[in-house]
Amino acid sequence: MRSEYRWLGALVLSCGALLTTLHATAGEHWLTPEGAGGIAWGESARPEKYARKARSVFLADDGFAGRGPADAPDDIEVEFRNSIGERRFMRYVDGALVDAWLLRRGPIDDSYYVTHGTEEFRGAITGPAKGGWVAIGDAISWQVDGRTVLHWRDRLTETELLANRAVPGTRYSARRPEPLQRGAVSSAKIGITGDLKKLVKPFSGMLSKCFDSSIKPLRAVVTLRYDRLGRLARVLVDTDSVTYDVESCVAGSLLRTGAAPDLEGSFEIYRHK
Repeated sequence: MRSEYRWLGALVLSCGALLTTLHATAGEHWLTPEGAGGIAWGESARPEKYARKARSVFLADDGFAGRGPADAPDDIEVEFRNSIGERRFMRYVDGALVDAWLLRRGPIDDSYYVTHGTEEFRGAITGPAKGGWVAIGDAISWQVDGRTVLHWRDRLTETELLANRAVPGTRYSARRPEPLQRGAVSSAKIGITGDLKKLVKPFSGMLSKCFDSSIKPLRAVVTLRYDRLGRLARVLVDTDSVTYDVESCVAGSLLRTGAAPDLEGSFEIYRHK
C-alpha cells in the first residue's frame, strides 16, 4: 500500500511539474512567436472584426519610416474587449502581417523571450498615454526567432505592452526605439520659471537643445508627473511652435531628476533665439 501511495505521489508531482513547464513556455495565447490571433507572420489573413487604428493611439516601438506615401503601413485594432481592458493591434505591409502589439492593464508573460531571446537593451522608453501626455516606462528588447520583441511596463500605472516586430525588408522600414538618454547641450540660453524651476534648472542646456529647431521666439509649458518611487513617469509639452519629438527629448533630459513621490508640477521655458 505504501508503495502505491509513493507511486501516486510521484505521479502528482510529475503532473504538477509538467503543468508548470507548460505554463512557463506557453506565454501569451494571442501574441506568440509564430504570429498574432492565429495568423502567422507573413500571411494575408485578417481577424473577423477590426477597425483602422486611430492616429491618436501611440504605441511603444511602433515607428515606421517609408520611402514614400505608398509605403505607409496598414495598422488595425482588433475589435476585442475584456475585463482588464486589453487591446490588440496588428500591422500589415503589402497585405502581409508583419507586426503586432498587445496592450494590457496587467502583467504580460514574457517568459519565452527571456529564455529564448538575445537581449538587445533594457531601459526607459516612451509609450502609450492619454490626453497629450507621453508615458515613460521600463522596457526590455530581445532578438528572437529572427524578430524583435519588446516588453514595456508603464511607471505610473499597471499598463504593460508587448510588441513583436519583423526585421525591416526592402519596403519595410522600422524605426526602432532607443532608451531615453541625455542629449547634447545647446549654446542658446533659455529662461525658466514656474514651480519646478529649481528641479530642472541644472538641465537648462539640454532642455534648450530640445527646441533648437523651433520657430523663435518660443514659449513652452512643460508639465511633469512622477511615480510613487519619485521617478519621472509623464511628460506633457504645450508649445506655440511645433517641434519634432520634443516630448522624448525633454524626457531624456530630465529622466534622472528624482522628485517627491507622486509629484506633479510644471515650468515654463522662454527662448528668444
